[in-house]
Amino acid sequence: SPRRDDVIMNEFRIPRIQSKKMLTIVVVVLLCNVIIASSQVAVATFNNANGVIRGTVTFTNVTSGLQVNVLLSGLSGNLSHPWHVHVYQLNSSFGYPLVCDTAGLHFDPFYANISSTNYTSRCSANKSLCEAGDLAGKFGVIPANGTDGNGDFSASYVDTTGTLLVSDCVGRSVVIHNIFTGSPVSHRECANVYAALTPPTPSSTTAALTPTTPSSTTAALTPTTPSSTTA
Repeated sequence: SPRRDDVIMNEFRIPRIQSKKMLTIVVVVLLCNVIIASSQVAVATFNNANGVIRGTVTFTNVTSGLQVNVLLSGLSGNLSHPWHVHVYQLNSSFGYPLVCDTAGLHFDPFYANISSTNYTSRCSANKSLCEAGDLAGKFGVIPANGTDGNGDFSASYVDTTGTLLVSDCVGRSVVIHNIFTGSPVSHRECANVYAALTPPTPSSTTAALTPTTPSSTTAALTPTTPSSTTA
């Protein structure tokens, strides 16, 4: 006679081998979600073979909020470098630097909207009114040629606004703007943010933000489509 579990599976018309595969998939997905939710460190690593920037942006949950450690080399040009956490992971099917266009808009769950009227003054006066992913607005732009004038930049910041944590960053991307590669047009460089296992060694330079209440200003987020131009 057939086994009871075989009968049950047949009643639901689900083969036993298929049900085991489905269970395995569910378990793996749940474990991935647990790892992301419990991770205290995340890293964006800039090492694109066709790019000029090398280094990392590391996010670490700390008691006071989110510590952001930056260690970069290869910065150049006459323009300072805005930098942001963007909504999406990069679509690797697009070549560099168009892949950076697949990052979408800035991460902005509280709808601060960097393109809205008076955003710069609001963000400057109250860091909780910045877009959550507007790292330049919260900490300042990265200097054109780094802190040493030779393209190297290292700094450590603490975001105490509570609008951005490691779990917000994992599965998204970091984009650095105005990267000069010798052509007349500057463009972006980008890197995905992944959960990490060990916290980094903090930099000697630190800066903190004052916590306040997030803005109620609203604006819709829409994904962007990769274009043939670079910025």
